[in-house]
Amino acid sequence: MVLCAKVYAKEGEKTRRLLLENKLLNKNYKIVKEGDFLYIPLNEENLKNINLKDLIPNIEIVEKDLKKKEIKRKPSFREVISKRFRKEIDEGLISLSYDVIGDLVILQISDEIDEKTRKEIGEIAYKLIPCKGVFRRKSEVKGEFRIRELEHLAGENRTLTLHKENGYRLYVDIAKVYFSPRLSGERARIMKKVNLNDIVVDMFAGVGPFSIACRNAKKIYAIDINPDAIELLKRNIKLNKLEHKIIPILSDVRDVEVRGNRVIMNLPKYSHKFIDKALEIVNEGGVIHYYTIGSDFDEAIKLFEKKCDCKVLEKRIVKSYAPREYVLSLDFKILKK
Repeated sequence: MVLCAKVYAKEGEKTRRLLLENKLLNKNYKIVKEGDFLYIPLNEENLKNINLKDLIPNIEIVEKDLKKKEIKRKPSFREVISKRFRKEIDEGLISLSYDVIGDLVILQISDEIDEKTRKEIGEIAYKLIPCKGVFRRKSEVKGEFRIRELEHLAGENRTLTLHKENGYRLYVDIAKVYFSPRLSGERARIMKKVNLNDIVVDMFAGVGPFSIACRNAKKIYAIDINPDAIELLKRNIKLNKLEHKIIPILSDVRDVEVRGNRVIMNLPKYSHKFIDKALEIVNEGGVIHYYTIGSDFDEAIKLFEKKCDCKVLEKRIVKSYAPREYVLSLDFKILKK
């Protein structure tokens, strides 16, 4: 038996596309039509990260006996690279992981790998990963605007793309702004917590992925110091029809006077420097969504406990950052400042 979305046939294509965009479509099985309904197979693994009924409120989830597709599978990018460059992978010069942002792919390849080989790997990625262009990280995220240098390897040499996640769309310029597709699940988690009475302050908004994820709030202040990010944020607000809710602010957040009951601090490497400002912004009884880097949660908890009376509502490891270090997420309820 396969877990399926049961929808009216007339809603089938719209639902299929939405499931595909959010990596919830199980491509190993055929979509089946019975009477007025379609049964669309679901990717159960990815359902753990997204509440499907938040994405498609009226959807019915059922089990159905479906036959598997007979698919002649071509080798994946990771499989091909693993065979050809095992030594370089073991030495940490080539990473098997990569980011897909819209229709662009970003690889992790060391400068120690010669240009010809980098281009070869880029062409392999272009052939095996659905995309329009392939780049590699030339540097880590750096500077006040949190951007990284990129090298074009294959396909189209453009950096502006349209990224889709969690039922919304975002213009992202990978050369001019910071954006991590790996936080999609985290943004979906926050999305579920926001209610109609919330006033959200997104302290480091970038192009607006967290702000737009909070679209059910009463009002959202989206702040960033990078002018390119704010220009894209304005486009994204219009694209998602949220002009009446999201207020874009180009500024250093320390110079902004706003208040809210839900504050997002997505600046993991430096967020500890902005705790005082976050506490100034948040109302008592409100929540701060705090992101930091560390080996455990203790340091972050102690930092907040020194500055206010607070309660940890939720804590989780978001992703790996370095050996024995992680990007950590902690939700603090601020009881008294």
